[in-house]
Amino acid sequence: MELLSYGMTALVSLLGGMVILSRSGAPHGRATAFGLLSIAFLEFCYLAFSLTGTVLALRVASFFELSTISFFIVSALSMEKSISRKIRLVVWTRRSLVVMCMLYALALTSFPNAYARLNIENLVVGGWLGKPESVLVLLGSILFIWIMENILRSSQGSGRRMLTYPALGSISVGAALCLVSIYRISTNTITHDILMLYSLITLVGVSFLIFFSIRFKLFEMDIFVSRYVVYHSFTFVSVGSYLFLLGLFIFWIQTLGMRPSFVVTGFLVFLALIVLSVFVLSPEAKARVRFFINTHFFANKYDYRKEWGELSANLSIAFNERQIIHLTSQVILDSMYIKEFSIWLMAGPLFRRAFSFPDLTGDSTITEANPFLGYLKVNPFFLRKTSSKPGDSLWEEIIGQHSDFLDRNKIELAVGMMAGSMMIGFITVGKENPGTPYGQDDIDLLTAVASQSSAALMSAWYAQRLADNKELDTYNRMSASVLHDLKNAAGHLSLILQNAPRHMDEEEFREDMLDTVAQALARIDKVMGKLRAIPEREEIHVKTFPVGPFVDTLLAQLKPRLDGIELILRVEAAMQIVTDPGVLENILENILVNATEAVGDHGKVTLVAGHKGDVPFISVTDNGAGMTDEFIRERLFKPFQTTKKKGTGLGLWQVKNLAEQLGARIDVAQNPDQGVTFTIELPSERAPLPQAVNGQGAAGSV
Repeated sequence: MELLSYGMTALVSLLGGMVILSRSGAPHGRATAFGLLSIAFLEFCYLAFSLTGTVLALRVASFFELSTISFFIVSALSMEKSISRKIRLVVWTRRSLVVMCMLYALALTSFPNAYARLNIENLVVGGWLGKPESVLVLLGSILFIWIMENILRSSQGSGRRMLTYPALGSISVGAALCLVSIYRISTNTITHDILMLYSLITLVGVSFLIFFSIRFKLFEMDIFVSRYVVYHSFTFVSVGSYLFLLGLFIFWIQTLGMRPSFVVTGFLVFLALIVLSVFVLSPEAKARVRFFINTHFFANKYDYRKEWGELSANLSIAFNERQIIHLTSQVILDSMYIKEFSIWLMAGPLFRRAFSFPDLTGDSTITEANPFLGYLKVNPFFLRKTSSKPGDSLWEEIIGQHSDFLDRNKIELAVGMMAGSMMIGFITVGKENPGTPYGQDDIDLLTAVASQSSAALMSAWYAQRLADNKELDTYNRMSASVLHDLKNAAGHLSLILQNAPRHMDEEEFREDMLDTVAQALARIDKVMGKLRAIPEREEIHVKTFPVGPFVDTLLAQLKPRLDGIELILRVEAAMQIVTDPGVLENILENILVNATEAVGDHGKVTLVAGHKGDVPFISVTDNGAGMTDEFIRERLFKPFQTTKKKGTGLGLWQVKNLAEQLGARIDVAQNPDQGVTFTIELPSERAPLPQAVNGQGAAGSV
């Protein structure tokens, strides 16, 4: 135990002294570092005495005792404001301490037997040189403690908080020197017990001093340590300490004379390994360790170079909105200590929830009239705990009148996703996992991620628009070809019309005329199947209407297409929705026509209307051949993409455009058995659309 205490104290003091000496730019920092190095050499002397029993080690140790308290006094004088301004006093005190140490070293060298000797009982008895040294160490320790107490008492605010624990560690070292000096003066002896007690007290004090000096960057230290090295070191030290304590426990049991059986020993070892495995493998434990290290060992909570580099590398290979959202959410989840967060993107006049963790809760859409959006448009961030500027009436309105909105959507911190002066979305996070309030580091990280993701989203949207424009150009070229065919068919009909008055009585002419008309109509019918007009953006007229009669009217119009098809209708009683009925009718008509064509004769189509929470929805399910997941994910809502032999691939493209105008969300999923289900999620009654919406919003997925 003695060897362990001496060795640990010497090692900690040596490492701490070297770190502070190499990184500190302040005089009091260098003095403290030399004091720690003196403690390390002092402990090595005690270690040598414990191993060899020679008094020479204690004689050398006495010199390092005097050196230690001298260095700490010099450090304290430089830190105490009222004393440090008296330059002459500080300089002469420093010189006096140096002279005192040199004279003592000379006396110790000249009279080697005057400090201490072994008596017949193997006790170390102090000599005539030992008492003056003990008195000097005692007086110096008292002076040092008094100065440190003055420093701590005169500090205020954050400075006092930063100095409290390092000062406590320094005072502990001074108290340990007082203790050993008083013992030597009163008993005129030196024992292993008093040396080990001194060593243990010094170990605690030195640990406090070094740890909090590095944490608060005292002594003007500039230390950069990789947090990943600290992660692994912390785990290594924790596991090592755990195994070491386990070994001490077993050794203690054996010291007491207890001899546990093989079964008990094996079971205890098994329990120890289980506890160790839970600590090493638990994600919660790892997260708490990372949080503790990032907030206690580093000035910045996050390694911004790592997060920024990872997000940049990942976004460079992301080509669409879905991939960008996935990668952004992954970086946020890996970096921040959060339980809930959401990503919202602009969809026409609304902002829709594009991603939510752990699941979709709260609102699915938010209107631009919401004061929360107004706040984010003029402020870089929203923090629920406190306003970014004093006297902010809009923040007070959100906290006071819209707290249910914040609770419902789990919003504690939010930052806008800006593209120039336009907000294209925002990111919200809930409470931090350890329960601590969000600080500037969290705001900076989330802002950086939002900025980078916004740029990637805008690039993806513009690339998608360019691709759509190219497809429309292809459509225009196809239209020219189709119109050419129509022109030829019209030309044949025109010739017949011109010749009919002269040749109508001829049997052969009538037969040729009927053949020509039939061929022209067939050609026109074929062309009509390909040619569809590209709809312009419609003006939206919102109103509240019942779903039941609306669906009945739509199905009556489609009755000829529904012949021979089993139609199952389930509409929530007295259900009402708030949207444009004409646009919704167009959307449902396209989806139902697709469903009837997919199932063919004797198929089954199911239409369901109801609510998911407060979100109204209408779904259409068929038992047709279905689509591949790849087609649904990548091609379904693009023009000229179809799985039907005679389809043009424009119907669902129109559905996508119309849904964006309504602020609706369309989900398409494969059925477990057969066919697909289209689900239209409309804006909730809590977030109605404006009465009229014109213009094109930012692109977004449906």
